[in-house]
Amino acid sequence: MPVLMLDFAVGIHVAVVLLLLGKYVETRLPYVIWWTAGTAALAARSATEMALVSSAAPAPFALVPSILILAAAGCFLTGSVARDPNARGNVLLGAVGYGGLLTAAALFVVLGPGHGSAARAVAGLAAAFAFVLAGRGYYRAEGTADDTAIRLIFVALVAIGINFAGWSFLPRTTTDAGISELIGAVCAAMFGTGVQLRSLERQRSLEVMSTISAALHQAWHVSDMLTDVLRATGVMVQSHSGWVFLERGGRYETAAAFGLSGALARNGQTAMTGSCRCLDLLRAGRLPAQGSVVECDRFPGAGTTVRHASVPLHSARTAGVLNLVLPSGRLSARRELSLVSAIGAQVSLAMDKAQLLDELRDKESDRTALIRRLLNAQEDERKRIARELHDEAGQSLAGLMLELEAARLEDARGTPVTQETLARLRRLAARTVEAVRGLIYDLRPAVLDDLGLVPALRWYTQSQIASRGLDVSLSERLGSERLDTALETTVFRIAQEALWNAVKHARASRVDVELSRTGDRLLLRIRDNGRGLAAGDTPPERRGRVGVGLGGMVERAAALGGTVRIVSRPEGGTEVVAEFPAVAASRGQTA
Repeated sequence: MPVLMLDFAVGIHVAVVLLLLGKYVETRLPYVIWWTAGTAALAARSATEMALVSSAAPAPFALVPSILILAAAGCFLTGSVARDPNARGNVLLGAVGYGGLLTAAALFVVLGPGHGSAARAVAGLAAAFAFVLAGRGYYRAEGTADDTAIRLIFVALVAIGINFAGWSFLPRTTTDAGISELIGAVCAAMFGTGVQLRSLERQRSLEVMSTISAALHQAWHVSDMLTDVLRATGVMVQSHSGWVFLERGGRYETAAAFGLSGALARNGQTAMTGSCRCLDLLRAGRLPAQGSVVECDRFPGAGTTVRHASVPLHSARTAGVLNLVLPSGRLSARRELSLVSAIGAQVSLAMDKAQLLDELRDKESDRTALIRRLLNAQEDERKRIARELHDEAGQSLAGLMLELEAARLEDARGTPVTQETLARLRRLAARTVEAVRGLIYDLRPAVLDDLGLVPALRWYTQSQIASRGLDVSLSERLGSERLDTALETTVFRIAQEALWNAVKHARASRVDVELSRTGDRLLLRIRDNGRGLAAGDTPPERRGRVGVGLGGMVERAAALGGTVRIVSRPEGGTEVVAEFPAVAASRGQTA
């Protein structure tokens, strides 16, 4: 029976050796080959024990199992430390373990074959100590991750060490040797199972990374992308909840979340508002780019202590932080933080892309809506012109035709045309010309083409604005040089729209117009004392949707590389500031 147990032990060890060899061929990781060498030493030890049980052997040969367990312990300790030599405390663990093994080897040599029991005890205790340290080192390297594979490997290494500690004091009987070897083989099989599970988890991590990559590249909206990436990253690092804060309007808001429960999700996630330690670190620039584990002070009143891995998100347009909650007692490994940090960097780039796409869609939608409204405005303007032509110019022309026909008939009857009739015809023709000239000036004032921007603005402010009861002030510092036709037209139309808004919507009593050119900048500033925008209104240059009036001003300026800013205070009126680069004066077409 002991021989059969030893046979099983050898077979199990050999199977684990073959499994580890396959993993090394697959991964080419150095620590796997060290584990393979250690398991091979354990297999050789089991075979040696079987040979010792089966036949009598000289005393020096009886020391071979002790030598092999010291070699196996050294290999496993090296492999566990090599798993992540930068993990906290791993170098110290390795130094202590190697020191113990070297001390045991020295004592082993000093005692020699004549003290076989003492040498076996020294070797067994040293190997037990080294295996326990190897398990602890591996656990540290993995960051005490909350998954079965890592726990299984850790328990297997510690159990192998405990088995060697017991073996060192057992009497040298065949039954005890068989039981000890079988227990060691079962522990080795447990270790191999953990390695296999870890490999499967790695494969799953690759699948999760593929999901994350797809979410980063396929998402059209930032919120959808953040939710998908956050959930997938949580699955990869065994985190069951998390959230992302993004800066919006000077405040940090929850942009995405998953797995929130209890106090975190209560009352519409009110616990997620306001400041906390991770946001304070982010604002102060003290949150490392590779991330950090933060004990959040957001929830003391809710009776919940939350520790999470926090990774900053820095895109070109916004800042934020990605938080993944750690299970109780969980330490996040440097490697895991680096992985989440790398994902965070990709998320930042994807956020820029998604935000640009959002802005592009909004711009396209704005332009489509603006074009539609401009077409409607053109049709309305055509209806107005047709109505005015019919009501004023048309009727005047019809009256003029009737008067001319009456004068012709009188002349045919030999009655001369009187001076009174001619004067009446002249007044009728003058009224018709004035009506047509008014329509022409409404469409495009000739003074803009003939004399330039400043005379056109002066004419418009006096004839269209001051005539409606507003006190208008116009100041200009342009010099005598004419501007480009397209630039003059754009500035005039923006001023026209801003002044008309002051009359129609702001109910202002005074308007100040300033036009200046400084170096390579052209500046138009229109300030009124009206009621301003309503509380909560967003300036047109920052709206998702724009109208024909204010939105058209923004679009006109953008076409020439300029900008329009609208500053409004309900108690202080509205100020429209349009600014253009000097290069705009040499390009564009008449609007």
